[in-house]
Amino acid sequence: MSNIKSKRLSNSFSTGSGGATFEAHIQTLFVVLMLARGFVPGMPLWPIKKIKLQGKHAGYDTDDLIIFTENPANNQQCKLLVQIKHAIKTTDKNSIFGEVIQSAWNDFNNPVVFTKWNDAIALMTGSLSQMDIDGIRPLLERSRSCENPEEFFRDTNLANFSSNGQREKLNIFRKHLKQANNGADVSDQVVFDFLKHFHLLGYDLDIKSG
Repeated sequence: MSNIKSKRLSNSFSTGSGGATFEAHIQTLFVVLMLARGFVPGMPLWPIKKIKLQGKHAGYDTDDLIIFTENPANNQQCKLLVQIKHAIKTTDKNSIFGEVIQSAWNDFNNPVVFTKWNDAIALMTGSLSQMDIDGIRPLLERSRSCENPEEFFRDTNLANFSSNGQREKLNIFRKHLKQANNGADVSDQVVFDFLKHFHLLGYDLDIKSG
């Protein structure tokens, strides 16, 4: 992995309008959840043990927020690596989404910072578009409900079981994963495994009732 592409350290505001404020709101939200012994979406129902902000210096590429949870019964820990974007287009030509997938891919393949089948990765953004709600979310949830890639790709390709939007989003993931993998194709098994670990979460924090 010596030729891994890694994003540069940057101020979050420079990546999008209002990015810094939105990132701070998300980070504050999870600090409050930790103090209230709340739970993390997409993770086991264990309380938050600690939170790390801006984890680039600790070796994370998905570095805006790292949330550590712990099972009170046996002290087992798992963590959610979070990239925060105020607004993003999940298209095949969007460089910001490509950067998110690149960072997630780097961490997914780095056992020093990420334990597969224990940890997870999330993109947290502002309120989701209807295309993402109808396309990406069912796709990711299907990956987590299927036992193997054969079942997942079969169901996704069935016209009466899935939608053209979901198939389009799957192709977008494939393209960005190939780019993240230095232009080499990623097998169905690995695409399936990656999607199982990836979450898309929308938070409308631009208004008080969000």
